[in-house]
Amino acid sequence: MRTDEGHGARNTGERLLLVANPRAGGGRAGRERPAIEAAVARAFEHAEVVWTEAAGQASQIVRERVRPGDIVAALGGDGTCNEVVNGLMGDEGPLEPTAIFTSIPFGTGGDLVRSLEIPRTLRDALWVAATGTTVHVDVGRVTWSSGYRRWFINVAGAGANAEVCVRVNQSDKRWGGTVTFLGAILATVRAFQPLTTQWRWSGPDGVGEVELPTLAAFVANAHYCGAGLWVGRDGSMADGAFDVTLIPPLTLGRAVLSLPHTRTGHLDQIPGAIRFRADTIDMVGALPIETDGEPRGPGPARFTLAHRALQVRGAWRSPPISFSDL
Repeated sequence: MRTDEGHGARNTGERLLLVANPRAGGGRAGRERPAIEAAVARAFEHAEVVWTEAAGQASQIVRERVRPGDIVAALGGDGTCNEVVNGLMGDEGPLEPTAIFTSIPFGTGGDLVRSLEIPRTLRDALWVAATGTTVHVDVGRVTWSSGYRRWFINVAGAGANAEVCVRVNQSDKRWGGTVTFLGAILATVRAFQPLTTQWRWSGPDGVGEVELPTLAAFVANAHYCGAGLWVGRDGSMADGAFDVTLIPPLTLGRAVLSLPHTRTGHLDQIPGAIRFRADTIDMVGALPIETDGEPRGPGPARFTLAHRALQVRGAWRSPPISFSDL
């Protein structure tokens, strides 16, 4: 769909490329396609809406259709955002440096938009896309020993995290994000077998190394994952470092008692947890890995960061970065 002729829309100076996942929201996005396209036409004078037809297609759509200065929006959940970001990024940085990424939430988890403070109604999210604040943010990348690479903008994880994502993606999600993720977390903790893994890192907290039976690991660029787990409380998306948490094996009872710490951002209070800030992390082990909520396969792998590599538009009520981040 093209709406380049103009509709008296609110944003008349920028072009929107909206990549929409019709399966988002349990298929609700596809069912509401006419209403979504009409809302886009009201918000932007110049817009192109492209609906995906298969998993992974969003990245290809972005590479083929992005133009200089475009606002490139992902309509869907965190997985759709990940695909769009991977379409925007090349081997070492953005393919079109003047393009701006944003999100129109329509999925189960919606954790990236928590960090971007984007509202969850279609009209308000499009208002942010049209008028919000644009900031250069960091983007993370996972490189496997095979040479395969994947960018992530929100949070990457290893261990039980990836198994939780598998369970969530296989569920019908009828109870919403929070309940779906909570059930998947508790089921995974009971079944997952932690693997002894060697971790090596460097960055703002110096150089470190530990060998740890690992239940879960969070490598946070933004703040939230798992429908509201606050795993990146102390950082920002532009500070040049990941907030990393390594969690050792926990009994089911201890995991239940630790859940409130994941909601308040105090993961350091989980028994045996290791927290540090780094821009390079090597995981020597076969833990399964996920990026932005999508399972990607087992390690070994390296996590690296491209500092302030991508322009992102959000609705921050206060500055998303500090002067020290700059």
